[in-house]
Amino acid sequence: MNELYLTALGLGFAGSFHCLGMCGPIALAIQGGQTSGPKLFLDRLLYNLGRAMTYGFLGAIAGLIGHGLSWLVGYQVYLTVFLAVMMIAFGIFAINPDKLLNMVPFLGGWFQWIRKQLGKFMRDAKWYNFFTIGVLNGFLPCGLVYMAMIAALSTGNAFEGMSYMIAFGMGTIPMMFGVAVAGQFLEAKVRSKVKKIYPVLFLAMGALLMMRAYNIHESSKELAEKPMEQVEMKCH
Repeated sequence: MNELYLTALGLGFAGSFHCLGMCGPIALAIQGGQTSGPKLFLDRLLYNLGRAMTYGFLGAIAGLIGHGLSWLVGYQVYLTVFLAVMMIAFGIFAINPDKLLNMVPFLGGWFQWIRKQLGKFMRDAKWYNFFTIGVLNGFLPCGLVYMAMIAALSTGNAFEGMSYMIAFGMGTIPMMFGVAVAGQFLEAKVRSKVKKIYPVLFLAMGALLMMRAYNIHESSKELAEKPMEQVEMKCH
């Protein structure tokens, strides 16, 4: 598997531990009385596909912006290193990225509107609303989603940025399915203990992103040296 999408899946999986606190309550709130059977699977599938679609949309935008930055030499390496350092810092100091995000004042109104719309659909959680709930949930403030968007930005391509963010969304699905299916057995204390694991995963993801930055740098060097080698061969 391409290491780009491996980091996306890993970041999504690491983020899913964080989602126990952020999105887990939403998954439990829309559970209703249905706890087993095909309907449960279909509802949760639609919900998670909705989230993944939103992430894909955000990734496509990030990729387009990255394409516009392609004139900056080495920007992919710089962005990847920046993201890696952030992940390592979050792991070492156990920083909650959402708190940083909520400090941005102009985003407050947008997030408030999203929460209101979510409330409307959750009050009438029919099967055909689950996809919309997932789409809206994807826009909720989440520092990890925005960090993933930085990585998508470094792709410099709308399709790759979209694919990266969809892979990120897929990485969160196992945990979110588990919360939805077995949520009633997953007490708040247990969720709180599980969330303590993700600083370690942040460190692992930071190391993986550093490796990706190094590989991008080495690939760029090889491309830059190739014409020189061709010129030397012609001289002989």
